[in-house]
Amino acid sequence: MRNSSIVDLIRLGIELARSVMNNRSNTHQVLTTSATAMEFVVDLVGEPGNVHGADSSINEGVLSSVPSPFQITHLKEYQHPYIDDEVHLGQCTQLNGKDRSNGATKEEERVALLQLRDSLNRPNGSALVNEWVGNDYCYWYGITCDRNLLVLQIYLSSRRQLGLGTWYPNATLLSHFENLESLYLSGNRIGSWIMPEALCRMSNLKVLDLSSNPLNGDIIPQIRCLPSLEELYLSTIYPTHAFIPALSALCELNNLRALDLSNNSINDENIPPCLLRNLSSLETLYLSQNHLSNSPRILAALCGLRNLKVLNLRDNFLDESSIPSCLFNNGNLPSFIFSNLTSLIALYISDNEFDGTLSFATFANLSNLWFIDLSNNDLMVNTESPSWFPSFQLRFLNLRNCHLNNDQGRVVPSFIFHQTGIVLIFLDYNALQGALASWLLYNTTLEGLCLRGNSFSGGIPLSSGFATSWLQVLDISDNRLSGQLSSTIGNSFPELRYLNTSSNAFKGEIPSSYGNLTKLEVLDLSNNFLQGRIPINLRQNHTSLAHLILSGNNFHEETVPSFSNMSNLVYLHLQNVGFGGSLTRSLVHLPILKVLDISRNNLAGFIPDWFHAFPNLAIILLSRNQFHGTIPISLCQMQKLHVLDLSTNSLSGVIPSCFNNITSWKKESELLPPSLMRISFSFGNDRLKVPLTTKGNSRVYEGTPLSFMTGLDLSTNQLTGYIPSQLGELIALHSLNLSFNILTGHIPKSFSIMEKLESLDLSHNNLVGSIPPEIVQLYFISTFNVSFNNLSGSIPFENNFRTFDESSYRGNKGLCGLPLDTACTSPNKKPPQQDEEEERAGIAESDFFFFSCIAVSYVVGFWVVILPLVVSKNWRRKHYAVVDSCIYICCNKFPGFLTRIKDCC
Repeated sequence: MRNSSIVDLIRLGIELARSVMNNRSNTHQVLTTSATAMEFVVDLVGEPGNVHGADSSINEGVLSSVPSPFQITHLKEYQHPYIDDEVHLGQCTQLNGKDRSNGATKEEERVALLQLRDSLNRPNGSALVNEWVGNDYCYWYGITCDRNLLVLQIYLSSRRQLGLGTWYPNATLLSHFENLESLYLSGNRIGSWIMPEALCRMSNLKVLDLSSNPLNGDIIPQIRCLPSLEELYLSTIYPTHAFIPALSALCELNNLRALDLSNNSINDENIPPCLLRNLSSLETLYLSQNHLSNSPRILAALCGLRNLKVLNLRDNFLDESSIPSCLFNNGNLPSFIFSNLTSLIALYISDNEFDGTLSFATFANLSNLWFIDLSNNDLMVNTESPSWFPSFQLRFLNLRNCHLNNDQGRVVPSFIFHQTGIVLIFLDYNALQGALASWLLYNTTLEGLCLRGNSFSGGIPLSSGFATSWLQVLDISDNRLSGQLSSTIGNSFPELRYLNTSSNAFKGEIPSSYGNLTKLEVLDLSNNFLQGRIPINLRQNHTSLAHLILSGNNFHEETVPSFSNMSNLVYLHLQNVGFGGSLTRSLVHLPILKVLDISRNNLAGFIPDWFHAFPNLAIILLSRNQFHGTIPISLCQMQKLHVLDLSTNSLSGVIPSCFNNITSWKKESELLPPSLMRISFSFGNDRLKVPLTTKGNSRVYEGTPLSFMTGLDLSTNQLTGYIPSQLGELIALHSLNLSFNILTGHIPKSFSIMEKLESLDLSHNNLVGSIPPEIVQLYFISTFNVSFNNLSGSIPFENNFRTFDESSYRGNKGLCGLPLDTACTSPNKKPPQQDEEEERAGIAESDFFFFSCIAVSYVVGFWVVILPLVVSKNWRRKHYAVVDSCIYICCNKFPGFLTRIKDCC
């Protein structure tokens, strides 16, 4: 196994931001690196190359657990606390003793940690309850000790559980840790502090991370009394105007060398003038995602920071006119690097509005440069002229969407050939042409390569000789590549964890060697011309694969092949691949499957009733097939179901009234936190994506919209009966489409309480009655369509319903009022039978109701006849007299009747 990996780059990035600090012990360097490496990994998954502090806001304070090249399993060695082996062997039995350097006992620190945990969990949380056990607290999660076995670091980022509300920690709990050097509390929804002045007792504190917390400002003034503080992370703290005076306390931190104020809407008006002017020792500065385009004072202050090694100005709407003259020389973008920032190691100016032509040769003499990100500006970057040779050895290069070498044949930058330590390269969306260079794919240090959205042609080149690529991530999607898929990919790219070859022109069968990529977690072969059968070793017993995307090909198998024993499979996308036959029990032992898309195929038969056997399944897309029969009642057992799309089939019967049993449609919940929905590191392009039809349009949902999306689409079928009033209980539903069916009855007035509903389509049915006036209480509704029914009465025209035009109501001759031209002649009156019919609609289709009626009818009919005979002697005599009279009449009028009776006896 190769020793170096993407994690090595992560460690380099952390060392970049940390090791520039002088006067620090080796132990502390190790601790800082190990503590923050995990956070830098998360940052790479979210926005590659942004050297943020631990738990920076870019990932919303949540550690990623999505299967990816950076999943947590790669980082376990960095999560354990650091204790020198000799120290541990010699002193692990001294936990109950006294520290020789001060009066604090180990027991006092252990008790203080438990109190801190209890405070973190108030009122009813359970974080760290199972991790923080025993007396050896130096081995508890997030705790690091020094050689005296006293707490040196506390790492509690993003440990407060959702639903617990704002945390109000007591700073006196931290004052017990007099040796503490690093404190990470980001992402815990900290508001105000109890006794914040107690923070001043931590005189040895060097690293403080309070990012991603809604701080109210009471703790910031106390930071000035931390004389040893060298690193301060305050990204995403949501500062208000009342908070601004507190920031002036930071001006007194003369030893500060790393400062993160990213994602705080900072500008000249809400930051004290002294801040950057006084912090002349700064070496690492993060100001990304602020409002700096009209902040000349802040930008001018950068001119005095001659020790800067890491500068992040990403996503600030900057252009040449907003940069002061001290940073620019005649409008030449990188000139300030030479004039002031000659020690620069990392520069991030992506996602701004810089334009013009930039020669990459300008950076040639920056020998310390490791990381550079110029992506997503309007620059035209030229790497080929004039002739130059780099003095630097990059680890990270991002030239995404830079109009790269437009005047030089749109070629891959040749200087990369000489980068012997580069690990991550992004050259996507540059219209680069020609064949894929084998020297690029088989670079001996490269582990992540993104070439998506170019115009490369030909196939994937074979290695020269027996060279093996160490790529873990390869994205060559959306190009003009063609030919057969490589049958030796398992040997050529054995370390692949992410492979995306979608939207090209590859043809033929998927080689079985793809199933031999035992580390592969994400495979996207969609939108090519592949055919044949899916290799069995790719769909059975492949335990690492988490995302399998094969849509838009031509497999044309007679039925859906078996997918089984894939313990990590989360996303199975088989849309429009030509599958036919019925959907038999094709999915077996997929315990964490969340998304199943087999829409736009030729599947027929009944919708299976075994979907509820997948407890985590949240999105089921079966639209545009040929299913018939009724909707299975077993779907009502799927408590985590977010989206169900059965549209454009031939389903019949009634809409199940039991859909109100589905918890996720009644109470809003996340499919996955947005920060956990990334499946690669390609700048958000590879977040989990699901094609959904809502609001009358097909669109791809991803990120936060997908995380909270809920929808039920039963349109374009042959469903009959009433609309169950129980559907109105689905108050967390965002989209409901019942159009193009044969539904009858009224629009349930219970729809008015579906407070999250954004899209409601009931068009092309046989609905009658009026539109319930209460429906105007749907304040989030943006799409509404009841056209082509038999509705009558006045149209509610209030709130959001004032925005809908006549197309939402056409085809209903009885409707009147705005937005139609037909005026109403009398006030709209609700038909008297509507309430009664809505009540019947809720129970008429119930099996329990049907059989109950039969049983009651039988019992009542039986005892109506028998009970009088048992109770009343007089009634029995009359009854028998009537029977005898009937027999007598029959015998006289029908003589042969008695004879036949006697013969029978």
